[in-house]
Formats: sequence, structure tokens, C-alpha cells
Amino acid sequence: MDMGAEHQITAGFMPLFDSAVLVAAGELGFAAREGIDLALHRETSWANIRDRIAIGHFDLAHMLGPMPLACNLGLTPLASETIVPFSLGLGGNCVTISNAVWAGMAARGAVPDLDPARAGAA
Repeated sequence: MDMGAEHQITAGFMPLFDSAVLVAAGELGFAAREGIDLALHRETSWANIRDRIAIGHFDLAHMLGPMPLACNLGLTPLASETIVPFSLGLGGNCVTISNAVWAGMAARGAVPDLDPARAGAA
């Protein structure tokens, strides 16, 4: 940790690919160069992230997209006001299915180009 840091920030994250920007900022010194003492806390569940940001353990967090909305709407056990300044998702998110499910979808009209309308209908 940089003792001369102007700002101390505590961040929670899940060890997934889209947290790489946050982890790189802390581990490679990008945050320190900007005067930020970034303390990273790896979590084991999205619920931990949600609850710890709500009670003030984290200043910021890597979260699932709908979580801040649910927190702001009071739909979570510990409602809190959250702001989402940017998205960490870089197009790597996906929904995966088994070969058996794909075979069933294909039998109902889904095609390999994954046209959203046809896949949804299948």
C-alpha cells in the first residue's frame, strides 16, 4: 500500500474475467499512481458483495448489472443507494448450455448463428 496515497478505497470483487480492470488497477500500481490506496477484497458470492457494499465495508464493488438496481429499489435485504459509473463487462459474458439443451433448441428452430428471436422462440 502506498503510504502517500491521497485516497483510501476498499473494493470488493468476484474473481471473474470482467474484474480484471479493477484487479490490474490495484495489483499493477495504476491506482497508486493516481494517489489511490486501493485495497482489494476477493469475495466468494455476489450476496457478500451486495451486503458488504450496503453496510459500508466497501467503497466500490464489482457487481452483477441488476444488483445496483435492486439495491436502489429496496428489493434486497439491505437496501442502499448505489451509483454505477461504468460497466466492467467487456463482451465476455455469456449463457452456456449443454449439448442436450442445444439439440432440443435446434429441433425447435434455433440456428447456429444464434439469431436472438429464433433462439428465444426455441
